[in-house]
Amino acid sequence: MKKHLFPVLLIVITASLWLVFYQQLPAQVPIHWNLNGVANGYATKFNGLLLNVSIMILLYALLIFLPKIDPKAQNYQKFSRSYSMIINAILFIFFLINVLVILTGIGYDIPIGKIVPLLVGFLFIVLGNYMHSVKPNYFVGIRTPWTLSNETVWKKTHRFGSRIFILAGVLFMSVPFLPSLLVGKFMFPVIFLIILLPIGYSYWIFRGMDKE
Repeated sequence: MKKHLFPVLLIVITASLWLVFYQQLPAQVPIHWNLNGVANGYATKFNGLLLNVSIMILLYALLIFLPKIDPKAQNYQKFSRSYSMIINAILFIFFLINVLVILTGIGYDIPIGKIVPLLVGFLFIVLGNYMHSVKPNYFVGIRTPWTLSNETVWKKTHRFGSRIFILAGVLFMSVPFLPSLLVGKFMFPVIFLIILLPIGYSYWIFRGMDKE
């Protein structure tokens, strides 16, 4: 049960922070920002509390539940530590985002546009560090028809994907140092890098093996 301690603590602390600062929060709190860090979505503070805490609870429950219904459930035992670290990293980012929302709500001038890319970059670096150890399954990792059909393709693709995710994380962390006008133009190629390169690589590896 030790693996559940950290994520449960994060959820409890998040809910507690909302309750502690609830009276200080304005009627409407920002819950969404554009690429330049300008708030463009608001909710009542009650809905903000309910939405943000519920997302963390449901996300954690989903990540715990998925291995139980995966046809390759036995493989999760082979990367259980990595899976726990991935869950912890995701929930930790959500926790920090909640802290930013609360601090912004009570009047602190938080440079969201600079902090969030750092958090996203950190998350991708963590994911990249653990991705290479993820074993074949239907819910976690780079799941393409070619990785799922061949374990060697899965291994090679995830080694490649690890490097791509770490590189993407570093690139995301450079966003705060860019002029605001370039942020959008910079982010989309990085997203392209994350999504399409591992998919294309898995197909290339598969085709190469098919020809041998």
